[in-house]
Amino acid sequence: MRTTVEKTLKMYVGGKFIRSESGRVLPATSAKGRPMNVAAASRKDLRDAIQIARGAQKSWAGRSAYNRGQIFYRLAEILEDRVDAMPTSGADVLAATDRAVHFAGWTDKITALLSSLNPVAHTYVNYSMIGPMGVVFAAPDPADGLTGMVEAMLGALLMGNSVVLMVPTASAELAVALSEALAVSDFPGGCINVLTGDVDSVVKVAIRHDDLDALYLLGDAVSADLLEEIGTENARVMRRLVLAPRSARPAPPSRLAKLAEVKTVWMSSALMSGGGAAY
Repeated sequence: MRTTVEKTLKMYVGGKFIRSESGRVLPATSAKGRPMNVAAASRKDLRDAIQIARGAQKSWAGRSAYNRGQIFYRLAEILEDRVDAMPTSGADVLAATDRAVHFAGWTDKITALLSSLNPVAHTYVNYSMIGPMGVVFAAPDPADGLTGMVEAMLGALLMGNSVVLMVPTASAELAVALSEALAVSDFPGGCINVLTGDVDSVVKVAIRHDDLDALYLLGDAVSADLLEEIGTENARVMRRLVLAPRSARPAPPSRLAKLAEVKTVWMSSALMSGGGAAY
């Protein structure tokens, strides 16, 4: 008679599957009804994930739009291939796959759409161009399943940010399945990090961490009572808060623009002798 192997679901940080540094786990039940343990993210786990995301952000943003689109599409390929193995409905997996393809298509278009040539009354040319904010803490609505995770994660990654994705304990099995797909999708280690545990508790720590550039919260990702505290702490360090509806539809460009910074560039429009532009 064999002994059943009990599963401990780990977090995905820096391209590796890790336990919480605290050793804490929370009980949960798998999609097949089996008991399992879920790593519960601690204050230090969050701090480590943000530090790793910060270190990986510049490299991720420096990749070409074409390459980032390839990586997004690679994730879609893997999700499609695992449609029968994921711990959620086939419809949810296919919707998440389509969402990944959607964002893959935007990678080489979003900058042109959101950038602009601004009219100025002088001999200058003025451009507004978008760029990444930095590190984004993202939390999907638990009711949106895999599609919500992909929406929250890829929306921020699309803009060149690195991401810390927070998933509640009840969705941890699905988060691990997504992390396993991420691990073989050519994403550089650290640009996407997945934590599991009590979302409100971790968010309360995140809003007091000064090296975090934005919070991206979809639907009912956090309790309503916490939103006022989030607003107060974000104002303290001028951190951006992006609140969005659930993930039935992909983020429109107007929302994606909130996950980016705008920089303005001035250049002289005068011509130097020889015809070259005077920059």
